[in-house]
Parts: sequence; structure tokens; C-alpha cells
Amino acid sequence: MLGISNTTRSSLKKFVKDLVSSSPDLQNKINTLSPISFSIKVDFLDALFIQINDDGVNIDFAEHSNTEFSIDIGTLEILKYIKTGSVDRKHIKGDEERAFVFINMLKGAHIDLPILIERNFGHLPGALSYLVDGKMNKSSDDTINEDNLSKQLRSLSIRLDRLEAFANEK
Repeated sequence: MLGISNTTRSSLKKFVKDLVSSSPDLQNKINTLSPISFSIKVDFLDALFIQINDDGVNIDFAEHSNTEFSIDIGTLEILKYIKTGSVDRKHIKGDEERAFVFINMLKGAHIDLPILIERNFGHLPGALSYLVDGKMNKSSDDTINEDNLSKQLRSLSIRLDRLEAFANEK
């Protein structure tokens, strides 16, 4: 059991390192907020106890006595956080103000989620997440005027007809 715990801990530390490297300013924001100690529990998984200080990030499965706040959240709430950037107050116990400062710090960190997914799950999921992210964040200013599109298609059709006629003459 100890081997699985160490492997999981090192994988989570690698994930946090990738998280920090996929955002241009997350490390600076973490430095301004540290030291901080909290726990997070997702659905049926065991709670993770995370300490962030000047030495780096420490992730453990054993409870710490100086935990400032804890977040007990479900999978659907995580997806809601990714989409909206907000967490309901009922999921936070302890120092709510510090928890919301941390959550808002993550929200404003401009984490490149497709890069994070690509580094941890491979190229295909990363490419798919890039496409989904592009579709979700697409602004309405990128639309093509329908009349302009029709004109371009008609022009292309005329050129193809001329090319076919020229090929049939030979």
C-alpha cells in the first residue's frame, strides 16, 4: 500500500508542476498566497492534504493539524468550476475567505487546459480538448457574412467550370 501511496503522491506532484508550468503567472500568485494548507476531497476518493510554502508543494494522504480549509466537492461541481469559475459555499469548510482567495487565484491564473491535458493524457485528448476549448470560447465576431460566403462560393464555382471547359478543349 505504501508503494501505491508514493506513486500517487509523485504523480500528483508532477501534475501540480505541469499545472504551474501551463500558466504564465500561477507561480507568482502561489508565492503571494503561500504558506497555505488545505484539503480537497472529490466524491468517493480519499482526501488530499496539500501544503504550499516556500519549499514547494507537499501532497499527502495523512491529515495535517494546521489545515486552514477543506473543499468537499463532486465531479459535477468540478466541471461547473471549470466552466464558470465558481464553487458553491456549501462545499467549503473552515476559512472560507482564504478558500475563495485561493479559488479565485486559480480562476485568474489563465491555465492552459489543453496543454495540461496533453501533457498528462497524450496528444489525442490534448488536441480534442483544444478543439472543444476553441468552440466554447469562440466569440461571435468570427462569423462570416452569409452574402460574402455566397459570393466566394459562386466565384469558385465559375472558376471550376472554366477549368473544366479548358480541360475538355484539349
